[in-house]
Amino acid sequence: MADKRAIDLNQYARRDIFKAFNDRLLPHFSTTCEVDVTGIKRGADQTGESFFIALSYAVARAVNAVPELRHRVIDGVLFEYERVHPGYTVARENDLFSFCDSVYDHNFARYSEQARLRIDAVKSEPDLALGDKNAMFFITSIPWFRFTSFTHPYDPMYGYIPVITLGQYADEGGRVTMPVAVQVHHGVVDGLHVGRFYAELTRLAQTDVADEWLRH
Repeated sequence: MADKRAIDLNQYARRDIFKAFNDRLLPHFSTTCEVDVTGIKRGADQTGESFFIALSYAVARAVNAVPELRHRVIDGVLFEYERVHPGYTVARENDLFSFCDSVYDHNFARYSEQARLRIDAVKSEPDLALGDKNAMFFITSIPWFRFTSFTHPYDPMYGYIPVITLGQYADEGGRVTMPVAVQVHHGVVDGLHVGRFYAELTRLAQTDVADEWLRH
């Protein structure tokens, strides 16, 4: 079972903001930024690694670096998870897809190995099951087009779980960019926290930094 700790709302600095947004009909917000992922793409190509797996690792690491993106409300209680894990969509034959629950590991080699196994498994045995996903966050890929904004349907069951959307990348003169959308619950996450996520993702995607974690 994932480790988590309850947050005392009386000691929670965002208590008033939490209360202001928690019960809104549409309490989430979404934003999209163009992210330079050159280092990840180059490193993946040079090492023979899956670009998606490498990118999902960087996203997972950036999400886990921001405590607010690990906050969940369960049965009215606010919790912070010690670590959250990515769940992503995997393309299947006949234009279908499957969910894939993965496991975040700070060590990229271990993360990549288990990600490949899980992706292969759901291609042969698709998983569209619902359940307790609070210890996760979601990644969805839209590689068919570049977007400037993206909004997912809001489901209260998974309302506090961040959704990261990866768009089509473009290689322009050796610089690889990609639209990355983030949808979060405003009761637990502010724009400041999303900005910290983008900053960490951008740092991890720099060529020298990406080379370091991709090759170790």
